[in-house]
Amino acid sequence: MEIPLSPISMIEIINKIERERGIRIIRFDIAEPMFTPPWDAIKGTVNALLKGYYRYSPSLGILELRKAISNYLKETRNLEYSEDEILVTVGGKFAIFSFFLGLLKHGDYVVLLKPYWSSYKAIALMLGINILEVWSKDPYHLDEESLKEIMSKRPKAIVINSPNNPTGGILDINDIKLLKDLVEDYNIYILSDEIDWAYVYDERKFISPASIENLKEKTIVIDGFSKVFCMSGWRVGFAAGPKELINKMKIVQEHTVSSPTTFAQFGCLSAIEKYKEYISIIVKECDRKRKFIVEELNKINGIECPIPEGGFYVYPYIRLEKSTLELAHDLLLNGVAVIPGEFFGDNRNRLRLCYAISDEDISTGINRISKFIEEIKK
Repeated sequence: MEIPLSPISMIEIINKIERERGIRIIRFDIAEPMFTPPWDAIKGTVNALLKGYYRYSPSLGILELRKAISNYLKETRNLEYSEDEILVTVGGKFAIFSFFLGLLKHGDYVVLLKPYWSSYKAIALMLGINILEVWSKDPYHLDEESLKEIMSKRPKAIVINSPNNPTGGILDINDIKLLKDLVEDYNIYILSDEIDWAYVYDERKFISPASIENLKEKTIVIDGFSKVFCMSGWRVGFAAGPKELINKMKIVQEHTVSSPTTFAQFGCLSAIEKYKEYISIIVKECDRKRKFIVEELNKINGIECPIPEGGFYVYPYIRLEKSTLELAHDLLLNGVAVIPGEFFGDNRNRLRLCYAISDEDISTGINRISKFIEEIKK
């Protein structure tokens, strides 16, 4: 099976269109909040370089950062992990790669809940891992009947991503209880991608499966600094889980990228030590933008946009004769970049838009979308 493109490949296409057409593209396609990273992170990175931290770090990551991550997981999700149960990785994506390569083998089955982030599928295909796709219930809940039906294939793992990219849906306690049943009945691993854990709105609560009795020993938690700390360029993520499983993932890192960039880890250490105020500010700002973009999109004839529970994306339905692949292509030529649902295994005519951009860009982008749809409806 052909490995699908990543949405990040849009960057080269957008740069080319901007050069050739002389227009600035509104970047609803991005998968990162466009806020300034914590100033402490910038200072910490520079200071680490000046102090000479530009050699290899331990493959697990620097001890100081792993201790800080341990405290962070305890305070934010009530998760208890020692520094030996934490692996600092080259971005959250490499933590996922290490999970697939370190804990699964060629020919194993993994369950992906649709819609899903495209890299889960791509990484599995690269490694010869078979994929079992199961639809989640809107906006992102487990379908017990469908999941139990495919368990006859004896999958080795299930990937969950809450808040979900692209829908913004959040798993609730009933979903977590179902996961517990699946683990107990079928002895599967859970990869819990919690990269957007803090972006939860309207007094909802984020629940990590690793916080539930009997799930921790079968769960690998994935997180990082790109989304919550807006530090995507540092390329630092981490995984937390039982020591035996983390060691298997560490071996993958040792033989591929060796270790994360040392001075970048010190920058992340400076950020995570003072996380509370920074995260509170950006989540509050994203909540405001969330309400604004949903209201504006729902004014456009042909678009139906549910309000997301979490994350920093909206995932509207498009009620037009065009497919979302065609619409995304045409919008790009008219100055707006979006991601069609097909990138997430979803052919139900939906688009993903990131709203963690400037208010001016949101307004300009919505106006361009509205004008384009008005034109094609004439």
